Amino acid sequence: MPTPPLDAAAHRQLEALRAIPAPSKAARNTSGDSYRGLKIPAEARQQPDLYAAAFATALLTQDYRTPRADLLDAIAAEGTKTAEPLVVGLVPPELRDRLPVFSVTDTTTGNGVAAVPDAAEWSMLAARKAYTSVEDVRVSEPIGWTNAVEAGRITDPGITARDVTATVTLHQTVDGHPLSTITSVAFTANFEGPPTLPTWRFVTLVQYTAIQTGQMGPS
Repeated sequence: MPTPPLDAAAHRQLEALRAIPAPSKAARNTSGDSYRGLKIPAEARQQPDLYAAAFATALLTQDYRTPRADLLDAIAAEGTKTAEPLVVGLVPPELRDRLPVFSVTDTTTGNGVAAVPDAAEWSMLAARKAYTSVEDVRVSEPIGWTNAVEAGRITDPGITARDVTATVTLHQTVDGHPLSTITSVAFTANFEGPPTLPTWRFVTLVQYTAIQTGQMGPS
């Protein structure tokens, strides 16, 4: 049966994915201990819930005074790929290694924001000497994923999914005054690990939302 044509939105997403640079050879290393990924404790890489929490903390703790490219390189190095149909959908095999970076910069998966701000916003925040801090990270397994596993619909034995929530505080200086903005973040992500890989790695963000819940500073 021929593959149905992509709709306009899917086509735009595919072109955006194609525009993401392919990970370097170093980032493709899947040994679990010899790549320059995010700063995640070794013990957290052994268990999916611990890894999801540590990954969320590392991803959302952002210092805009440092190059955005450094964070994207670390995410690329942290990433891995899967052939699981429920995860990759219509993404062609040659582009699947770009999903980790694409998914954290894509604004179409939630309420119009991305986990990593675009270059213009990053530069604006850098001018404000901004950075984020993360607390109250919570992890659970999505019931839909649990049901799919129990029904035998998952073909990759190493793939899993987790829902993550966290409180993120953006610290910045506006007109010479400190300003803190508190945001509630929630995302669903896929991770790959044992028995396919020796330790857990990041595959893709499926959905990402961020809702401002408070602000402290000048009015």
